[in-house]
Amino acid sequence: MSYSDINEYEDLAQGIAGEIALSEGPGKIMKKWREKFQVPQKELAVHLEISPSVISDYESGRRSSPRVETIKKFVDALLLLDKVRGSPVSRGLKRVIGSGIPPDILLDLRKFQAPVKAKDFCEYLHCKVVAGKEFLEREVWGYTAINSVAAILRLDVKQLFELYRQTIGRSAIFTNVSTGRSPLVAFKTSQIGFQNKVKPALIVLHGLDPNRVDIVALKIAEAEHISLAVSTIKGIDELVKRLRTFNP
Repeated sequence: MSYSDINEYEDLAQGIAGEIALSEGPGKIMKKWREKFQVPQKELAVHLEISPSVISDYESGRRSSPRVETIKKFVDALLLLDKVRGSPVSRGLKRVIGSGIPPDILLDLRKFQAPVKAKDFCEYLHCKVVAGKEFLEREVWGYTAINSVAAILRLDVKQLFELYRQTIGRSAIFTNVSTGRSPLVAFKTSQIGFQNKVKPALIVLHGLDPNRVDIVALKIAEAEHISLAVSTIKGIDELVKRLRTFNP
């Protein structure tokens, strides 16, 4: 039985396959999902019983658009390999996609096998801590990287709450940030009316000058007793690449 035949993950499998099939550049989307699941080309090729060069050709666009059967096998392989590792990626993605949240809003997420100190994670992401330095000894169990602008513009309050629920005990990383006010206000607002509050172990902003973080964002972080940091890594692609190579 393929992994996509299991009802629990059917929506996730269909969502990934649909994005690949409907894309103008399916190879690029295949690469995005392979990297999101942190599966090397060689490992995926062994599982599919093909040459790594075939996967490389698809991802680079040298090979024509993949057939539906090829996409299905590709998605099944990613989910099955993730299952072997305890489904650290699939579980979070299933909740997000099942809530009607477009997958492009969730840039990346991962649960660590062992926690790291917030201060060490901040150092790895080249962060300047701007609030809550007293909480840097807190344990971080993973991260959830969110396209901040897209999330705020396209999601309703319930969807935002579900998305932010993926940050509990983890580092919530917001990209495309200009001042930090919008993601922190959205984070605070999304919890109104919900009995169970969501609280990340650490909030990291990306895309702004650490010296220009909005005062409201700072006050929210302080009121919620959360460390707030700004990553100085240049570019979202470089940030995501560094996240995926982090080994706690």
